[in-house]
Amino acid sequence: MHLHHAALDAIGQEIVDGVRPVGSVLTLADLEQRFTVSRTVAREIMRILESLGMVRSRRRVGITIRPRSNWNVLDPLVVGWRLRGDEHDRVLLDVTELRAALQPMAAELAARNATTEQRERLVQLADEIVRNSRQPERSAAPGDAELEFHMLLLRATANELFAGFSGVVRLVERMDGPQSPEPGLVWAERYRRIAAAVAAG
Repeated sequence: MHLHHAALDAIGQEIVDGVRPVGSVLTLADLEQRFTVSRTVAREIMRILESLGMVRSRRRVGITIRPRSNWNVLDPLVVGWRLRGDEHDRVLLDVTELRAALQPMAAELAARNATTEQRERLVQLADEIVRNSRQPERSAAPGDAELEFHMLLLRATANELFAGFSGVVRLVERMDGPQSPEPGLVWAERYRRIAAAVAAG
């Protein structure tokens, strides 16, 4: 991992885990010394954390940790840090519930806006998911197909906010595997119905 990313990852994780509590102060000098990075790199790390709503830089006050209510909780960086901490199960449930709530609208938008190639690929993926659900020993393959299906469905909406959520979906499924409310063929057939509806337009 690049030193810049390693430093950002360490500080972000500490903020999420409460090692650096709300109101505590960070300094560029501390970052430079701890991670042996330049002032430019230290500023870039703080800029990223500030863009995530996790810190605030003010003259004569310094760089302070902000409350969780200010964080961009849908950013993949924040989601990843939270998944690696004590909130893992809570975050996993939140993301799964949000995805389930968004899926009907995503399917409706995709039915209107998807390209021909996207419609065809969704059908292919749904068929693959159903086939794999009948072969439990191929547990890795369904996860790959499900992940691509969810990512493609969100992109096929032609809605930037839906497409942006695909980054969170990718992260969660890569870290924890496919998050299907029901396992097996029953759930797999739902993919086929969604794909058919999108393909029909």
